[in-house]
Amino acid sequence: MFNKILVPIDIDYPRTSKAVYDNAAELASLSGAEIKIVSVMPGFTMPIVASYVTEEIKTEARNHFKASLEKFIEENCQGATKVTHKVMVGKHYEEILKMAEKWGADLIVVYHNHRRRINEAFSQNCAQKIVKNAECSVLRLRNVLN
Repeated sequence: MFNKILVPIDIDYPRTSKAVYDNAAELASLSGAEIKIVSVMPGFTMPIVASYVTEEIKTEARNHFKASLEKFIEENCQGATKVTHKVMVGKHYEEILKMAEKWGADLIVVYHNHRRRINEAFSQNCAQKIVKNAECSVLRLRNVLN
């Protein structure tokens, strides 16, 4: 069925991220697939922002973001499924699509809750862009916390 499942998560929403991972892990267990969890950190590319952000601040932010992702994985992703992870920097959907292609993912599991007013990392636009542009299958989960 699937050999490589890419699971983008937003570490600011650990309950939702856990629910998305659990769904992906269940699919992975059916075929012995690998899971790669990715989390995309916003970049500092806007000129006004970039002019004030030093390399030291960027490195510190990336290290903190990576530590948060590793803590999430340690607390929530234990089991028989092999899980690797990667922190990326940039636009969420672009980085997710790049990783899916580079890693050779045959499934991306994304989350989209169209009822939330707060725009999360996986807003309608991000999930739709992934569905529209991915070279592999995409499973778009909704309302996983119901």
